[in-house]
Amino acid sequence: MADEKKRSEAPPDECQRVIEETEGCRFLDVRTPSESAQGHLEDAVTIDVYAPDFRSRLEKLDCDRPYVAHCKRGLRGAKAMEILRQAGFARVYNISGGFDSWAAGGHPVQR
Repeated sequence: MADEKKRSEAPPDECQRVIEETEGCRFLDVRTPSESAQGHLEDAVTIDVYAPDFRSRLEKLDCDRPYVAHCKRGLRGAKAMEILRQAGFARVYNISGGFDSWAAGGHPVQR
């Protein structure tokens, strides 16, 4: 992505490119367990942004690794992205429109 530090959200096509072209990049699913059970992105790390231990679970992630966060529609993903940045993660993105936008765009989903 062009200006990584300033850019916060990106459309699904651009996030797909980031995942494919950025070594070590992972999806971070911040939806609830029931939402994730309905479908998820391959190899996503799943941490519910509403979980009381959300921040402590983030501490277990490698802050040097890039992450593409997502929720159902984009708002919780944006919130998670800001929390990650505050925690020292430099390369964090959010899928604009969230999981719904990703799936509607024909991107791969695990059921």
